[in-house]
Amino acid sequence: MSKQIIHRTHWRHQLVEVVDSGDRRSLFFGGNSLQSAMFKSAPQRLALSYTRYMTAPLVIEDEPRRILLIGIGAGSMLRFFHHHFPDASIDGIDNAQTVIDLARTYFHLPDADSVRIHCCSGFEFLEKRTDEFDYDLILVDAFDALGMADEIYNRDFFELCLHHLAVTGIVSINMWSGDRIRMEQVSEEIGMHFDSILELPVPNRGNVIFLAGRGDILSPFIEPDPLLLNDLQDRFEINYREMVKIGRKFNLGFFQRISRLWM
Repeated sequence: MSKQIIHRTHWRHQLVEVVDSGDRRSLFFGGNSLQSAMFKSAPQRLALSYTRYMTAPLVIEDEPRRILLIGIGAGSMLRFFHHHFPDASIDGIDNAQTVIDLARTYFHLPDADSVRIHCCSGFEFLEKRTDEFDYDLILVDAFDALGMADEIYNRDFFELCLHHLAVTGIVSINMWSGDRIRMEQVSEEIGMHFDSILELPVPNRGNVIFLAGRGDILSPFIEPDPLLLNDLQDRFEINYREMVKIGRKFNLGFFQRISRLWM
């Protein structure tokens, strides 16, 4: 299938391209590093598998009212959550105005009163935030040219996440298994602040999604209602049965232990 470059620019000495290929529009950094993708005929659908896995908390809470996204990219998660939860309050954070502008111009970044876009670092946003309400869902997907952004993937940031997370809230974190040592360090730092962690390796990708929460909030993910999974798949066009199967494979022993602690 032929490809058409519809926009080309540079950001922080990196080549940035918006490329069309049939019904798919993609954002590339550095010529070949895929950052995000969108179906032009259905912008609300999540084109990349790792973004679909980041929605795993919906198996536990399928009506989040307050959502924070750290790392906007081309806006995939913002489009998805605003489409399915138009009344939800959503904050989107990205530290690159160039990326935000590209998302607005080429990727249908939502323009609504319920969606607020902030150009700053995720750490700075949470550190200065004074709102009285806490988030039901925090999604973290903040990568720089070197991989997982150091300012975000560290214990101080995760402490801030916990401080601004509702009692029954969940954090969904995109990690990269290509740097295994770094990923293990980050997962240990997450464990310093959250009672339970669920690990979801994305099939055929280097991404690993970590879910984190208080108490045993994540336990229902291992044994969900089958009818709920059917409903979620119909609503969101995402294969949650596959996610649950992977969740059991990689986490069942841990959740058997933690469930005894909270009985």
